[in-house]
Amino acid sequence: MSEKDVPKTQTSSDSDSLSFLSFKEKDRTTTNMGLVDHFTKIFLHCRRAMVLAHRGGYWTLLQNSCRAFWNYSQELQILLKQALDLYKTFPINQDAFLCTSVLPFYLGAELLIDMLIELQNTNSIKIIEGKGEFSVPSCYGNIKNDNGGSSLTFEHPLDDVNVVDLKWIHDFVLKSLELLYQMEKWETLVSLAIQFNAISHERYTEQVTPLLVYAQRQLLLRIQTFDGPDSSQQPCGRYEADNAEKITCRNFIGKQLKINPPTSKVTTAENWADVLRKLVISEYSHAQELVCVPLDVTATLKCFRETLEKSKYHNRSLRHSRKLLSLFLAQPQDVLQASNQRSLKVQALHELGNVLIFAEKKRAALKCWCQALDDIFRKSDVLHTWKEFGTSLTNTNDSFSPPGFKDYSEEFLSTVGIWGCLQGAVISAKIAQFIKTSNVEKRISCCILSALLYQGLLRTTLPHPKIERCYAQYEITQLLPGIELFSDRYRADICSVVASLYYVIRELHFAKQNLLILPLLALYQYFVSGICQDIVRSLEARLLKVEVLIDLELFSEAFYEMSQILHGKNMPSTVPAGSKPTGKIKIFQSFDSGKPLTSKENLQALDDLVNKGLPVFLITFGQQHLLSKLCLVRAYFLISVAATINCISENTSKSFQQGPVSERNKATLPNIKELIVKDDGGSHTEFTKIRDDSILSTLKLILLSEAEEKLRYLLSELECLGPKDLCQCPVGELETVVEARLLMAAIALQKHRAAYSAAIVFSTLKLLQDSKIFKKLLPDDTENSIPSGTLTTENKDVNEFLDPISLNSREYFNIHLWLRCRLALVTAFVAQVNGIGIIKENDMTDCGSLISEVCVEAQNAGDGELQAEFLMQAVILGLQEKHLKADIITNLQNIIHLLEGNQFLSPRSSLTLARSFLLLDDLTKAETLRETSSSETDHFSLLAQAHNIVIEQMLTFGETIGFPVSSTEYANPIQPLKNIYLPHVMLLAKIKMRIGHTMVKKICYTDKTKDPSKWLPALHLFEMALTLCKISAIEENEVKAEILFQKGKIERQMLMDQKCPHSQLESLFEAIQLSLKNDQNSGLIRDSYLEMALLYFHLRKSKTRLSTSPLTFKNSSRRPSSIKEPLVPTFEMYSSLAWVSIRAAAQVSEAVLAINLLIGKKNSRIDKVNQVTLPNIPEFAAVDLLSSYTDYLLGMFTWLNILSKPVDLLQKKDVCARKDLRFQKPCGEQVYPARFRIDSLAVGHGTIRELKDSAGPVSWTSSESKVNTN
Repeated sequence: MSEKDVPKTQTSSDSDSLSFLSFKEKDRTTTNMGLVDHFTKIFLHCRRAMVLAHRGGYWTLLQNSCRAFWNYSQELQILLKQALDLYKTFPINQDAFLCTSVLPFYLGAELLIDMLIELQNTNSIKIIEGKGEFSVPSCYGNIKNDNGGSSLTFEHPLDDVNVVDLKWIHDFVLKSLELLYQMEKWETLVSLAIQFNAISHERYTEQVTPLLVYAQRQLLLRIQTFDGPDSSQQPCGRYEADNAEKITCRNFIGKQLKINPPTSKVTTAENWADVLRKLVISEYSHAQELVCVPLDVTATLKCFRETLEKSKYHNRSLRHSRKLLSLFLAQPQDVLQASNQRSLKVQALHELGNVLIFAEKKRAALKCWCQALDDIFRKSDVLHTWKEFGTSLTNTNDSFSPPGFKDYSEEFLSTVGIWGCLQGAVISAKIAQFIKTSNVEKRISCCILSALLYQGLLRTTLPHPKIERCYAQYEITQLLPGIELFSDRYRADICSVVASLYYVIRELHFAKQNLLILPLLALYQYFVSGICQDIVRSLEARLLKVEVLIDLELFSEAFYEMSQILHGKNMPSTVPAGSKPTGKIKIFQSFDSGKPLTSKENLQALDDLVNKGLPVFLITFGQQHLLSKLCLVRAYFLISVAATINCISENTSKSFQQGPVSERNKATLPNIKELIVKDDGGSHTEFTKIRDDSILSTLKLILLSEAEEKLRYLLSELECLGPKDLCQCPVGELETVVEARLLMAAIALQKHRAAYSAAIVFSTLKLLQDSKIFKKLLPDDTENSIPSGTLTTENKDVNEFLDPISLNSREYFNIHLWLRCRLALVTAFVAQVNGIGIIKENDMTDCGSLISEVCVEAQNAGDGELQAEFLMQAVILGLQEKHLKADIITNLQNIIHLLEGNQFLSPRSSLTLARSFLLLDDLTKAETLRETSSSETDHFSLLAQAHNIVIEQMLTFGETIGFPVSSTEYANPIQPLKNIYLPHVMLLAKIKMRIGHTMVKKICYTDKTKDPSKWLPALHLFEMALTLCKISAIEENEVKAEILFQKGKIERQMLMDQKCPHSQLESLFEAIQLSLKNDQNSGLIRDSYLEMALLYFHLRKSKTRLSTSPLTFKNSSRRPSSIKEPLVPTFEMYSSLAWVSIRAAAQVSEAVLAINLLIGKKNSRIDKVNQVTLPNIPEFAAVDLLSSYTDYLLGMFTWLNILSKPVDLLQKKDVCARKDLRFQKPCGEQVYPARFRIDSLAVGHGTIRELKDSAGPVSWTSSESKVNTN
């Protein structure tokens, strides 16, 4: 094509593109030059710092300057390697790095050696060996002191870093020799090698002398090349001739050598340029001819042989074997055992086990690692008998320590030492990770052993607390002063320690061993932040710590940690100063776990958390998985706080509205600031109580809506892909989707949409089943199933597998996650109050069979604690559906058998065990109390065990407990409580109520005397239970009403004994009012009225005696009347009150009968739902009554709100409901999701609910029965 044919537009476009490319190239060049200049200046200033520190004699500063330079050079090498692996251009290549760093390394090494000589001369460090054949003494000792590696116990002087770090100086010098060798600086290499051999008395001659001999030979070759003088004319030879002393590699330090200046051969006739050129050539040639270091290779080799003859055989054997281990060719443990080198044998067995695991020989690796553990503890079969260790604390009956507490870590540290704990912890973690993969119980046992060994590092100094709860906000700033843990990578490799520790933390977190994790998180945070300066792992650890604290209901500590992240505080930095300050930070509001949610402080804290945006540093950091994790953790905190509010959120208590919930409430959603009411300083009136209830209902709506909005935003981009594309998404994104869906299911459950929650979990299980991470490509499929376009996808999967973040995400998808999803599914099914619909028997699956199947799954996986959780759901289901009492008791006994006696029971399972004792006592007490021959302890044994478990757990969680002096009394938490959000508080109130009730029944059966003091212990228990109910943040008014009723009965009995004339009926009145406002317990209301009637009849008989001290009533809230009421005789007043009480009890019975008749009417059971009355049904009731989880599955992946059209979907023939909805676990077992039979009628919140068995299909008619107590 000619130039004329080219359009002008194309020429213009080409010129613009060329100018744009030239601009980008120029900008890239400027950036690259700036980066080169940046590192050059860093190395220059580090070199200047070394010189200034050496001149001033600031030896600690000199070591810090050299260490800072070491860290910078390591970072630069990491950047170079990453650029090489990713085929990216980098402005600094390997040659430039060598040229820039060789001089600072050599200078630093010489200054460090000179520092050691100076410190030895001033006796500032201990001299291990005198001068002897060398010109200087040695603080290293000689080769006789070297065993080929480091011991697992403290070794002086190499492990003492208070003055100098001898091991690190050794590493620094070897690194300098490596760079000098690569740059071919032979004379400098010889000088530095001789000096280090002299100061270490050739202890490390096996690494140094081969380089020394090679460099000497290169120098001899250079002299021969440049026709230099022979050895006698070299400076060392002239020194020998002048001083009659031969310079060798052992006495070189301190010798002053002289060099004769070259003779000038330049004539005056030549011009200046030629003179200068010839002068430079002459000086260069003369410099190459002369060498100012010893060049006697024969003498060097002679010294080398003499030193090797002094070395120990196992020293050379271990060093050689470690070289061969990389080639799978060595097994040095026999030699080390013969030489009685236990520590080195442990290290060798550990390394050999690593090699065998890499070679997929698990049985041989397990044998090596178990033998290593046995040698560490000097005891056989430690992996299975380590629980025999541990010393019980002497003072265990105080108010702070749980009884029977054993400090394993203290004994581990005293038995195996610091590095023994590290070696044992890493080995135990590897056994759990690579060997015990099929049994959860054995894997968790290995992880607990590893955790206790890691905690042994925290027993080395007194400032570190011993109680695990104390690490909720504890940060380690200095672990072991004066000791460098990772000076020898064979003894303790920082990479292996950090990786194993993180695996143990996550595995124990999956198993809900959250208290045990707190010290490990503090230790991990110290390693990754203080030592590794890794901001990614530091943030991951902080977010995981927030999750752990939320699981433990430690909301104050969790809020503090989250605020630290959101405000960017205490973030690690590459600057040696540690954590860099982020400027002047505004003090944020804290969350107080000792105050209710309605307090100003806590409302303000929640408002700050909801409205706080993402931290700027995290956005600029560019780690998407950290942003997603922060969003999930924040939503989890809001959901968990909302779960402590025992009420129905405001929007679900209202009637149906059309449209999605988020759009419907976004405009009308109140702000938390609007809930903050100014404190008027008044008393706690009834109006204040009503206001607090309204605040809690609105607050729950806000918290759940905010959490749901964050999760929907997080899932918006991923969910739109559809199920097929979602199964092929990267493993990190899949982890986000699964975790977000489980949180969405929890939100739905709190909004009383159990069917919707079950549908979310069901779809999550299907997603896990279809995910690519559980699928393997069969060999038969590889021949003809790979198209050409999948090559890039395959490479992408390989890179994803090698990515550390993806590897951590892959560990998330394990049996723990599967069983966790199954538990969420079962919980949703059990929580659903079954409604009315046209249901056929073959269209649903029995929930009991689902629970049986998941129990088998948990049993096969060896997860006894989760199996107990499934059995507890079976107990709840049995109580709801009124199964046989014998079956329920059997399940409770199985739970107790699984959990009782486990020394390391998780906090969740401890609560499950206590609840099991409680329920078993309820089911077996009726028969036990009638047996008069049984001892008194039999009646209280189950309740006493539950009481002891809860008290011990509250001690563990940091509460102060007051233990009684008498054995007949019970321990009580000392008020004020530090954390009122613990579920233990309400559970303890229930236990004390039952103990008091049992005590009252026992007195009624056995003690027929009229001594009023016999009721005082039971009355004290009810009063304490009532106090705990009022304190607890998790309000259960039905329990409070029951306690008030029991307390009122005792007060009535004591009043009838004529010993308590000033007693009031407030307890019975308050019990009736609470029950009417909440669960409307007809039996409690009726019995309360009858108790009042009994008291009024008694007062009518004894009217004359009580006329001087009449019965007092609770003041009425009605306005006083100006009309004077006529006086009524006491006899007639009590008679009228008794008649009113009996009449009220009869009204309650009539209301119960009306409800039972309504349930039993056939026409009520088959009527269709009236379309007019449907909008008036509360949303939570309509979801329970009119929907099933299958109704939601069609719109699951587009997040359709099924509640907008409930009737249409119910009348529609859902394909999912007709199909056999079975899915497979990754291991291949078929599981059938359950759909409830309709066994009960829920009339709605605030009405009396009765459960009744029914076999046929049931329909529902909107009606309501009121209880008239007037």
